[in-house]
Amino acid sequence: MSRVYLSRKAVNSIPAQRVLKNKDVTLVDSACEVPDEKTSIYIADEHNTFVHRCPATKIYRCCDYHVTDISEGCPFDCTYCILQSYLNHEYIKVYSDFENVRREIQNMPKDRFFRLGTGELTDSLALDHIFNFSGYIADIINRSDNILFEFKTKSANVSNLLNCNPKNLMVSWSMNPPAIMEAEEHGTSRIQDRLKAAADCAAHGLGIGFHYDPLIYSADFEKDYAKVIEEMCSSVPESSVNYISVSTFRFMPELLDIVRGKFESSLLLQGSYVKSLDGKMRYFKSQRVYMLDFFVREVRKYWKNVFIYFCMEHETVWERVFGFDPGEREEFEKYFPCSKYSQIKIR
Repeated sequence: MSRVYLSRKAVNSIPAQRVLKNKDVTLVDSACEVPDEKTSIYIADEHNTFVHRCPATKIYRCCDYHVTDISEGCPFDCTYCILQSYLNHEYIKVYSDFENVRREIQNMPKDRFFRLGTGELTDSLALDHIFNFSGYIADIINRSDNILFEFKTKSANVSNLLNCNPKNLMVSWSMNPPAIMEAEEHGTSRIQDRLKAAADCAAHGLGIGFHYDPLIYSADFEKDYAKVIEEMCSSVPESSVNYISVSTFRFMPELLDIVRGKFESSLLLQGSYVKSLDGKMRYFKSQRVYMLDFFVREVRKYWKNVFIYFCMEHETVWERVFGFDPGEREEFEKYFPCSKYSQIKIR
């Protein structure tokens, strides 16, 4: 059960007004008074740059995605989550300055198209029943014809979105086989619930996305991923799906020690990894190519035209699986069918 802690300086903010109506809230003077655990939600009076380009590296191919950081921290406890080695707190921080979020989105250049979303430092919808982030964002985005906004989630918490105008909005789900979800994605929604939520959102007119990031290798890799792909493709129409991203498990070296301490039975501890050009640990390239190629071939059995792309993968892997290099960020972005750029089809 979540407990909300509210900075006294933020009592008049939009998120504060929402929780004060329905939640038992504790007023605090600083973050030091907030228990450092995932069940704590802290509404903070802190400055932030809310809208920015997604971090990337020139060594690996990255699209031109932009992110909105309205909060940081997550109630879920996935073994592979980068936040374990990135954030210095367990509690969930919600920034109180929603008006600056609105301003920064509205001030984005109007002479180009943006894919924008939450989900970099948190789950986009895990707390939506408390704060209605989606309703607030939808009201902004419905007035912005040059932005497609994406909510990324491992939840089925979509009821607020089903009351929103779906214009320029999409919802995407992180996906893995049920055995991996149960072992590695603690506290998240079951695959049946995620796919039911996806079907409901598609029927409402929202765009749909799926993120197989990370693919995790196991002895049953082909059987397990073939099954989850089949279930995905039978749950929503291909015409509703804007794109599917896929990447294999990668991590900063210090993450594996955290996993050993918290999740001693994790599949992640059974893999063999090599340090990559960007300093992250990855599966060997030959294994990554095998996993990614298998994934693409399985999806194409059901969906012939849906756009599939690799997140943070080397150009040589693109060339071996897709037969071409998508180029740097602006060039890469042109391949997205929802980008309003010229269309370029890939297999």
